[in-house]
Amino acid sequence: MKAWLLDYYPPNNTIEFSDSEESDQVYEALGSDKPIIQEWSAPNVEFNDVGKPADILNRYTGALVISRKVKELLEQNHIEHIEFLPLSTATEEEYYILHVMSVIDCIDTVNSKVRTYYDDVPQFDEYSLVLDHKALQGQHIFRIKLPSEDRELSYIYVSDFLQEILSHSIVGYQLVEIWDSEFSWKAKEEKHERMGQEIDSSLLEVFDFDKAKKFARKNKGHMVYSGEWAIKADKEKQIWLGNLQLDGSYSWINPIYYPPILLELQWGIPERSKTMFSRLKESVGFK
Repeated sequence: MKAWLLDYYPPNNTIEFSDSEESDQVYEALGSDKPIIQEWSAPNVEFNDVGKPADILNRYTGALVISRKVKELLEQNHIEHIEFLPLSTATEEEYYILHVMSVIDCIDTVNSKVRTYYDDVPQFDEYSLVLDHKALQGQHIFRIKLPSEDRELSYIYVSDFLQEILSHSIVGYQLVEIWDSEFSWKAKEEKHERMGQEIDSSLLEVFDFDKAKKFARKNKGHMVYSGEWAIKADKEKQIWLGNLQLDGSYSWINPIYYPPILLELQWGIPERSKTMFSRLKESVGFK
């Protein structure tokens, strides 16, 4: 059993509230785990068209702005404990706020990962949770209650069943696996660390970040590596930053700025890619 975080994808088309006072009222209303459709008055929203279609267009207080297509998929599959709150737009398309009323107290407080942030207040890492699978039986879309607190994590989560349907039917969204009953976050971190170490051991030459960027720009299409990170340049010589995934691929972004930790790392060129990735797969047990 797995749980998946469902979210919008900011680089694609989005929807924003037109009026700040109206948005405040919506935020307050969405905090309820009871139906609010009877008191609902469709707020005015603005469609931000960047030419990249999306079926999930924003997130507010753990509720998602969705297209008519998502609404129909959820209705066709008889998903319970949700309601669709209409929005008023200047477009011909129909959009709704997906209000999820199923709030599950399912966090394993002993085995879930806790992080301490800048305010020194420990918080559960929403990407490294251990959940009670019994509490999630039959739950296809839900929110997660924080232990000993009268609030929830600010995301919507879906089951394997719903993840499979959505991933083959919609565009412009994120589905992130946050829990696997058979593969804990600790095991994932250990595997990720081994993969990074294997890459570092394959580097034939190492240098600092500035030289790594120069090499990438001069050798378009070639990647420069450092543990779980990699960089490459596109045809406009913009630098893209990649993070190593557990399947051996990279997730790429065009960063606004570089995290300071990257500037301190040693970067390098590995042995032939085919040899390196053959060793990488062997080290992590790929078939």
